[in-house]
Amino acid sequence: MGWAAVRRWPLLAALVLLLGGCAGGSSAVFQGARSPACEYHGHPGPMIILEAQAVPSATLLPCVRLLPAGWSVSDVFIHNGRARFTLDSDRVGRQAVTVVLERYCRIPAVRRVPSDEPETRRFEEIGPVRPGVGFTGTRFYLFQGGCVTYQFQFRSEDRAEPLGQVTLAVSFVTRDAVRTHVQQETGGRAKLDPPAEAGSQ
Repeated sequence: MGWAAVRRWPLLAALVLLLGGCAGGSSAVFQGARSPACEYHGHPGPMIILEAQAVPSATLLPCVRLLPAGWSVSDVFIHNGRARFTLDSDRVGRQAVTVVLERYCRIPAVRRVPSDEPETRRFEEIGPVRPGVGFTGTRFYLFQGGCVTYQFQFRSEDRAEPLGQVTLAVSFVTRDAVRTHVQQETGGRAKLDPPAEAGSQ
């Protein structure tokens, strides 16, 4: 699983502290720390902290709650202003879903549907299922300070079950939960939001 992250030195210091206990652990534990997990040892995962720093306005942060059998995280990329991760499936193909967090989204003329996530508005652009090509579509979640898109590319004519699995697998954690975790784990030495940005949320 590849990943990249660029933000601030205080953030990197916090991650060193949060991951310090994993240095002598197994590769599976280290891979878990590098995944955008909603919970890692009972708290928001280190990659979620990076997401929060990359998009400092976002009040919600996308994360992986529980991967169904056959699904895996294949790539995590986090940079100033944008965070992205992809999911592979042994049934509907590699990079079957790309999840992107940004401050703003350009939403085409698509329909709004009831949201399954609190404090969000959900829109969907569902494409046709084409024999030999598969299914493509986009889901948008809008919320205070941010927008998350799910870009679907299923290399299969089956869409109902994989869409349901993605809905269960990917969720959100609140920025407040991440902020509290960073403060507790570092004894207040590291701040999720620098003073200059804390008042802009």
